[in-house]
Amino acid sequence: MKYLTLLITPMFVFAQGQTLTPSEHNSIHGYNNRPMVKIQKKRNMHKLHQVDEEDAIRIAKESTKEDVQEIRLTHTGNIMFYKVQTQSYYLEINAMDGSVIDKKVRK
Repeated sequence: MKYLTLLITPMFVFAQGQTLTPSEHNSIHGYNNRPMVKIQKKRNMHKLHQVDEEDAIRIAKESTKEDVQEIRLTHTGNIMFYKVQTQSYYLEINAMDGSVIDKKVRK
C-alpha cells in the first residue's frame, strides 16, 4: 500500500496544470506590506492570470450546477488559482488554464 501511495502522489502534484514562472511568482511577492504595495501585488496577479473571473464562474457552474457565492484570486507556490464557494462546494480553479484543481463538499 505504501508503494502505491508513493507512485500515485507525483501524479497529483504534477497534474495541477500550468504554473507561474519564477519571475512571475516573484513579481507578486515582497516584504513591504504597506497598503499601496498590497494593491500593486493584486494588480500584478490580475495581469498574470489567463482565465478571468467570468470564465472561472462559468467553470464552477458547469462543475457544480450551482451559483457562485464567493470568488477570490490567490496563489500557493507557483500555482495561481481562484477559490470559489457555492452553496454546497468549495472549488479551486487554476487561473492559468481553467482546470479544476480541487472540489470539496461543504459541511
